[in-house]
Amino acid sequence: MMRPLSEKAEAMLKRFSPDACEQLERKVGPLAPELVDRLVQALYDDLYQRKILTIRERHIATLSALVAMGDTQPQLRFQMLAAFHLGFTRSEIEEILIQNSVFSGFSRAMNAAIILKEVHDTYTALEKED
Repeated sequence: MMRPLSEKAEAMLKRFSPDACEQLERKVGPLAPELVDRLVQALYDDLYQRKILTIRERHIATLSALVAMGDTQPQLRFQMLAAFHLGFTRSEIEEILIQNSVFSGFSRAMNAAIILKEVHDTYTALEKED
């Protein structure tokens, strides 16, 4: 069982995705509750609350790290969808992939581009429902 989220972590998660807390409880939390607690505390109670970089700048770094690591499809899907919720455009995310292609490799950037298309299609469908 996961610990209850702090108010600031819950608010930050909801900025990333309106149903992030539900997904956490239902899908991710049961996998490894203590690991998920630590992840949420580190990211949403600490790192994304810091003031030197904006949330947008931090999210560019997050996307870049996930592209560079490769084999991070579930995390990259969540973070790309979060990017749309945070106001990024598809063109801006594609530009992040272009930047990363030189430093992380074209194969990793292309794999991320496939995920970007899937996520963009999902996000567009969600927007039409609203």
